[in-house]
Amino acid sequence: MSVFRNLAIRRGGGGCLLILAFTVSAQQAADTPTRQLQQLLDVQQAAKSTGDPGAVATSSEKLITLATQQMSMVTAARKQPGLSATKTAQLQVREQQLRQILSTSFNDWGTAEARQQQYQPALAHFQQAEKWDAATPGVMRNLGTAAYRLEDYAESARALQSVVAANPEDQRSRLMLAMSLFTIEKFPEAANQFAPIGDLAMQDPRSAFAWAYSLSQTSQQQHANEIADNLAGRDLPPDVHLLVCKLYTATENYEHALPCLRAISAQNPAMLNIHYETGATLIHMGRPTEAIPELRAELSLNSDDVDAKYNLAYALLETSGRAEALTILRSVIVESPKYSEAEYQLGKALLEDGNVAESIPYLETATKLDPAYDYAHYQLQLAYRRAGRTDDANRELQIYKEIKAGSRNKGGAHDSKAP
Repeated sequence: MSVFRNLAIRRGGGGCLLILAFTVSAQQAADTPTRQLQQLLDVQQAAKSTGDPGAVATSSEKLITLATQQMSMVTAARKQPGLSATKTAQLQVREQQLRQILSTSFNDWGTAEARQQQYQPALAHFQQAEKWDAATPGVMRNLGTAAYRLEDYAESARALQSVVAANPEDQRSRLMLAMSLFTIEKFPEAANQFAPIGDLAMQDPRSAFAWAYSLSQTSQQQHANEIADNLAGRDLPPDVHLLVCKLYTATENYEHALPCLRAISAQNPAMLNIHYETGATLIHMGRPTEAIPELRAELSLNSDDVDAKYNLAYALLETSGRAEALTILRSVIVESPKYSEAEYQLGKALLEDGNVAESIPYLETATKLDPAYDYAHYQLQLAYRRAGRTDDANRELQIYKEIKAGSRNKGGAHDSKAP
């Protein structure tokens, strides 16, 4: 006879209460596990009613320990040969009940830790709660929120997608989901999640930026620019104002981006990134000569900025500073061996200077680091052809054509690096 016969769980008030209705046998000791479990459940409920996170954590841990022990007993019992159908059904019911108790207890424990801003252990306990019973109320929302706090955006997105699917009206969860998707660069999905909560997203400039940037990456430039214009009219701190300028850049609205950047730079000349963004924007506008002093200014503030170095080298290549550009590109490659753009530009420049043999390794590296880098394949086929490696040249030319055909109507991913 199972001591958990007719045991049911009722959820309410965030707690977990047991309603016991079992037949008492002559062997009262057989009921001890049930009584112990009920006692700890009562203690747990009392701790939650006090609102004391420490008491909730302690009682949760004790309850989990006992429930885990009993789960092991159930698992062992189910492996016994010759079980009757009735006994098997009783053990299955008991296992499900213990799963619910374990899930709720881990969720309570994690909630207590989260309230004390102990998000790392809280996340681990929410994940345990999900493992035992993902349907426990609040588990997936708690898990997603804790992951978001810890900047584990992939895990946050995973959990919150189920929350939003189950409750589309949960705007706060949807906003965290949208921000998580934006951060892991799933821009189409992020844009779709932002759309139903536009008013909420616009309340915070950073979430508004994330929405607009996601739109810009999904060919919705007009809407993105409308959001940028809205933000541009607000009184924003310089770092947030810079995000607005970046939106204009993302939508290739350089005519708006440049004055936006100039306005920040005029009042904050020592602000990091402002000169870099200005220089990069001027390059996009076909004004490399004006970009050079901006990029030098950025490097005077942060000499380790490899992106500023690369863009300076690019601007110098476009003007009359070829020798300096090659030196800078070599230094960028030493500092960042996986910088495919620097490998490409150095290889291309060497090829243009007639240094065919020296150019090939750089162009080969560029294509290995970024196989979809169309123009790197194009320049590599030129180098191979000039080196008399016709078969290799034909292969690279075919790759180039396939990439171009596949990206047609999507916009060039490497437009600033065209041959």
